[in-house]
Amino acid sequence: MPSVTQYILAPVRFGTRFLGPVKPSDPRMHAFALALQPLVGLAIGAVAALLPLFMAAYFRSLQGLMLFASGVYIFLLEWATRFDHLHGFDAACRVLAGTGISPDDRLERLKQPGSSPCTALLIGLKLLLMYLLFMRTALFGDHMMLVIVLTFVPFIGRIAMLFSYPAKPGEQPGSVGSAVKVFWMLAAMVLTGFVLGLLRTYGGDFFSFRTMKLTMSGFRSTGGNFGGVPPVIAIVSLGIQDMFTFLASGFLTVMYWNTEAAKKLGFSPAPCFAGAVAETAELASMVVFLLLADDLIF
Repeated sequence: MPSVTQYILAPVRFGTRFLGPVKPSDPRMHAFALALQPLVGLAIGAVAALLPLFMAAYFRSLQGLMLFASGVYIFLLEWATRFDHLHGFDAACRVLAGTGISPDDRLERLKQPGSSPCTALLIGLKLLLMYLLFMRTALFGDHMMLVIVLTFVPFIGRIAMLFSYPAKPGEQPGSVGSAVKVFWMLAAMVLTGFVLGLLRTYGGDFFSFRTMKLTMSGFRSTGGNFGGVPPVIAIVSLGIQDMFTFLASGFLTVMYWNTEAAKKLGFSPAPCFAGAVAETAELASMVVFLLLADDLIF
């Protein structure tokens, strides 16, 4: 019977390089470790954000350092996970690349050395998007928006990752119950929407959502209320569309890998595709954050 301490440490040992790369053998502990991976993602995002945020706060006028800070953040995210997600993405790309290849031949590619050029493309796109986010937020002093981006990117990626596991808790080590998936999906929608709505409502002068978004939504500050409604109502209202935007981006990544695997392998993605889902969901969340920061979604 696993101890309480083992249950507490299991998510960290499973999802990061800290405390040793140990994957729980007990199915219940394995399912518990998977279920808490979004929390681990939040912790990783917060730790990886410290150095880039320091650089953004004190060297925001130096574009070269902003590019370096973007690279540091991406490296720390991958390093903290032992590069497992990146390796999973690379393996998924090699397996699914090409047409007219039998499923057995595709699976044989996992045993072959080498890497897919898709990995370099993924890192390049992440670096470009993070650089644009740094320039859009840090350059104008929107540090709270930058904090949200850096913290929530791995959080959203790991929630999407849960949907690559079968919903059969307790029957096999790699499984996540449907209730857990629904819980994290709703939690992400509420938390992300509320935080962004809060930032839009009380953002700084350089954060144009305060002027444009409130005006277009019919909310105007009147003695502590917005348009005659309590601030919490305004915050939730402003965040609703963002909830569904992030939800759609996450589901699109899961649907892509499910569809490709079903078409070319004849079965839905196994847990080995979890890294690919997490990486592409992180990339999709960066795109959404960039669109939000540039006032392109109303």
